[in-house]
Parts: sequence; structure tokens; C-alpha cells
Amino acid sequence: MKSPLPAPRGFTSVELLLVVALSAIVLGGAVVTYGTIVKNQPRLSSVVTVNLGTTAMSAFYGSASSTFDTPVAPNFTGLSRAEELREAFISDTTSATAVYCLGRDTANTYKPSIIAYDPTTHGELDTPQAFRAHLIATGGPSTLYRDYRNPLNDGVSMPPNASIYILGYSKFAGYLKVNAIYDIDVVPFTSAEPLGYHASVKRYADPTGATTFSTLVFAGSYEVFYPPSKPNATAANYGSVWATDGFTPLFVTFERSARLALREGTTTDRFKQAAERPFYFIWWPDPCARNIGPATNTFASSDPRQAYNQMGGRTSFMFTVPMFPCL
Repeated sequence: MKSPLPAPRGFTSVELLLVVALSAIVLGGAVVTYGTIVKNQPRLSSVVTVNLGTTAMSAFYGSASSTFDTPVAPNFTGLSRAEELREAFISDTTSATAVYCLGRDTANTYKPSIIAYDPTTHGELDTPQAFRAHLIATGGPSTLYRDYRNPLNDGVSMPPNASIYILGYSKFAGYLKVNAIYDIDVVPFTSAEPLGYHASVKRYADPTGATTFSTLVFAGSYEVFYPPSKPNATAANYGSVWATDGFTPLFVTFERSARLALREGTTTDRFKQAAERPFYFIWWPDPCARNIGPATNTFASSDPRQAYNQMGGRTSFMFTVPMFPCL
């Protein structure tokens, strides 16, 4: 005869206390983890309203507004837009007949789809300076683009903004075709909140379906707002705490080595490195960078890297682009 099964028993008070204690530990850890996520979420995905002004907003986006809602760095969701624009830029430059980088101090208000050019009377556009002079000679603005050659070689400040003209094959006799313009703008806000830098890259191209001459129109962009690199930054202590923040140079131009036949001084001649075709190094702001604080630069002034070494490691958007790949 089998012995009867033991009667089921409940938890003892000691066991109940142990379960309650373990549950408190698990729940406490979950609360701490959730609190950390919630605390960090605004920093990773917050948006600030930046007053760019009506002039810049019209030039940037064709908008009549004066403000723009911009994601604060680091912004990982904005990375997809930056990658999409990178692909467009690579496609545009790969099929280009010429690429010219021009420095600017203000917003770009000039976006022509064609530029008059007569090879029998106009000179060779073999440098950005020659291209700028040609724009002015054919009716372009005389003061918009800086007469600027390279960083730290002319005794003047580096332009904070840049326009990249990408030319293609023209079907219009007597004209150069502008396939696209890319504008890079880094606008500082040092005296009014939000404090930091509004950075953007914009693409302009022909309107959809355009078959005649037209002004290039907005065709895509990405934006990011970088807070000051110092956590205690204020408008009052800008000059002593975070005045070294910034994102320059946006590009450097490596000229043909044949130009060494004309000696122009060490700081200019150091950029004459190209064996045949001149080329650019171009940098775009990185949406995933936390800020655009200063970086150490230890190269001598005779080395071209001294002009741009601080850009290394600050962005994953760096390009090497021929100045005129098809000429």
C-alpha cells in the first residue's frame, strides 16, 4: 500500500521575504535603466528652434520663415539624410566636367543653372579663383564669394561657409551647365540661446522637368546643431571658454606641382602637390559628432597638413574630389 502524498504547503515567511527582496532589486534596476534612457533621450534626439533670419532661410530653403527646427548633436536619425546626400554628391562629382569650391562669409543667394562661356574669348578656368573671376565677369555677384586661395596662406581668416559648383556637359551653345551646387554653412550663435553652431549641407539642382534655363532650386539637405564643447559655456564667457569651437577649413585645394615654377612663398607653395590634376579635400559636418570643439594641431607651417590636420577624426564625411576631372 502506497504511502499518502505529502500535503502541499505554502511559502514560509522567510521565503516570501526573500522573493520580495529579489523583486525589489530587479525592479530597482529596471527603474534605474529606464531613468537613464529617459534622461539621455532628449540629449540624443532633442530639437532646438534656431533663428537663422529671413535672408538665410530664403537662401537656404526658399522659405519665408525666419526659424528652423534643428536636431541637436549627436543625432543618429539625421545620419541617414547625410548619407543620402553623400551618395548624391559622389554621383554628381563622378560625372562632372569640373568642380570648383568657393568660400563665403554669408548665405549663398546665387544659384545659376548656366554660366556664359566662350572658349575663344574667355580664359581657362583652371583654378577656383579663375572661376570666381569668370562668374563676376559674366554678371555674377562681385562680393558674395571670397577671393580665397587656401587656409593660413594669405593672412586672412578662413571663410566659414562654402559653395561647391559641379559643372556637367552642356547642350546650350555658349554656356557652361551647372548640374548642382552644394552649400555648406556653419552659423555660430554666441550671444543668444540656443548657444552653439547651426551646421547644414544643402543641394541645389534643376527643377523637376526643367527643359530651359532656370535657377537651381533646393533639392535636399541635412542639418545639425552643435552645442558648445564646454558644459559651462555661456554668452558671457564665449571669448574665454568656447571661442575655439568651429569647423574650418571646409576645403583645401592642392594645386599642380608644375605651379612651383612660380615661387610664392612656403605657405602657398606647400599646397602645390598634385602631379597632374589639382584636387580638393572637402569636409562636411558630422551629425554624429557631439560638438565641434578644438583639436590639437602640431604640424609645422611648411607642411600642408598644418592647415587641416585638426579636421582629422572630427567627421566621417571627408571627400577627395578632382577640380576638373574631365578636362
